[in-house]
Amino acid sequence: MHLFRILFIFFLAGMWGCKSQSSLPSNYTIQPVMLHLSKVDQPDSIGFNIITSFHKLLYKRIQNGDIAIWQSSKKKVLINKIQFLDLEELSNTNFVDNNDLFIHEYWQLIGNKFDFWVKGFSFIGHSKTGKPISYGFVDAADVISLLKNMRIPTTYQGPADMNFWNAIHSKSFDFNVVQFGKLDFKRNPELSVLIKNQACYSKKVRRDFYTPESSKRVRYKIIPPSINNNEENSNVYSEIEKSINNNKQVILNINNDSIKTQDMFKLWTVNSIRVTEKWSTYKNIPHQELENIKIELNGKNYSLSNQQIEELGLSINLQGISEYLSEKNFDLIIEKINNENIPPQKSEAMYKKLLQII
Repeated sequence: MHLFRILFIFFLAGMWGCKSQSSLPSNYTIQPVMLHLSKVDQPDSIGFNIITSFHKLLYKRIQNGDIAIWQSSKKKVLINKIQFLDLEELSNTNFVDNNDLFIHEYWQLIGNKFDFWVKGFSFIGHSKTGKPISYGFVDAADVISLLKNMRIPTTYQGPADMNFWNAIHSKSFDFNVVQFGKLDFKRNPELSVLIKNQACYSKKVRRDFYTPESSKRVRYKIIPPSINNNEENSNVYSEIEKSINNNKQVILNINNDSIKTQDMFKLWTVNSIRVTEKWSTYKNIPHQELENIKIELNGKNYSLSNQQIEELGLSINLQGISEYLSEKNFDLIIEKINNENIPPQKSEAMYKKLLQII
């Protein structure tokens, strides 16, 4: 299957009009380049799968006609919504489940400085008989705002905050160069690898790829004192409960309709506390930034922003709540890191791993 996929890639490259040339260019300006990315070949270690996420990001927007999709990169004929759905009907998989993504770029190598610019994206599916189906081409100019404003989903191995545009410009994903100007990779597949290594990995070449920050978004549950004997856990619950009962209006401002008038005069009980923080390092110093606290109060859930937390005046052991939480003197269960849910049985191991990498 892997050999078939490689041959298929170079067959597609031939369809885009490559011609024969065998020498590795030492300098070039504004060369049209096409990259092929395979969903199944992406390494887990980078913490994201740009093919899966990219298809999901664009799918509904293409369906609704919010994003223009052309028959080819020449942009002469548009594919309308009905035609797009017809193409998906012919495919053996849904658009979002397709394995392949092609990125059209321009590359430039002058002296020892490499630059690249993204032109657009092509999408390929397969019919039930295995015949390639072209879904068309999306111009980068039409989606650049979307790509810069949407965070790409990441696992615990990826960064907390990276948008799609930066993910593309990180070049940390796995890809093959299937077109470079008029070079013919069908006759000389090794040349494709050499050009890629020269541009993206050679120590002799300078490049400005995006470098993701070392950060994780961590959500954890502070274990309730009813099932935990740590005094700090009891302390957290009692102090937050006390602050809420002294400042009920803050909760009312979050959702006034959820609390009945007669409940205003009752003692409100905190059933669970979940905290979301952004963990990062600065000059090798770990930092934990409080983003929100979700509280189950009398069986109903409330999310408190930093501003609402300040309005409650939360403090524990004469410390501000953010400082206190960062010390982690209580028992907790890691529930989510970035976009990845963590099973309870893996919580302790993941917490130890977080402390090593942040």
